[in-house]
Amino acid sequence: MINAKDLLGIGIVILVTFLIVKSISKRVTEIRWKREINKEPKVKKLSPIEKEIASKELQRQIIDYNNKYYEKMFEGKEFINKNTSTLSKFIINSEINSYDLHKLAQLNGIKIEMFDGWNNLVLDLMIELDKVGWNRKVSAIKEKFGELRFYAETDHEEIIEKYTEKSKTICDVCGNPGVHFNKNGWDYTRCDEH
Repeated sequence: MINAKDLLGIGIVILVTFLIVKSISKRVTEIRWKREINKEPKVKKLSPIEKEIASKELQRQIIDYNNKYYEKMFEGKEFINKNTSTLSKFIINSEINSYDLHKLAQLNGIKIEMFDGWNNLVLDLMIELDKVGWNRKVSAIKEKFGELRFYAETDHEEIIEKYTEKSKTICDVCGNPGVHFNKNGWDYTRCDEH
C-alpha cells in the first residue's frame, strides 16, 4: 500500500518533471522562432530581363496609384489644365491655381510634398520660368530644411534660387509672412499663428 509520504514524493516528481518538460518545450519553441526570424529570406535571382519587367510593372503601379490619387483630388474641381494630358499642352498664365500645380505634378509623375502655404509662391515661380522658355519638366516640388525645393529642368537656376529665398519669409502652412527657424533639429518657415 502507498503511504502519504510516498504519494507526496510521487506528486513532487511528477510536478518537477512537468515543469522541466514545459521549460524545455518553451525553450525549443523560442529557438525555432529565432531560427525562423533570422533565416535568410529566399530571394529569387532575377535575370536582367526579369528585373526590367518587374521595374516597369512597379512604375506602372505607381503611376496608376498617383492617377487615382489625382482623380479623386480633381473630382468636381474646375481649373485651366483639368483636361490637359501632356506637358507640351500645359497652360501657364495668371489664371492658374493650386489644382493646376497638382496637375503639373501628375503629368511629371510626382506628388507635391509641401503644405499649401507656398502654392502661390510656386505658381509665381512657374509663371516666371515659363517666360524664359521652361519645358515644364519637374522632378520634385517639396519642403526641405524649411525651404521650398523646386527641382526642374532649366538653365535659369537663379529664378528657382530667388523663390527658395522667398520661401524663407512665407509661412508654408498658410502663406502669410513668416520666419525661418530651427526647433529641435527641424527647420520651419512659419508665421506667429503656426
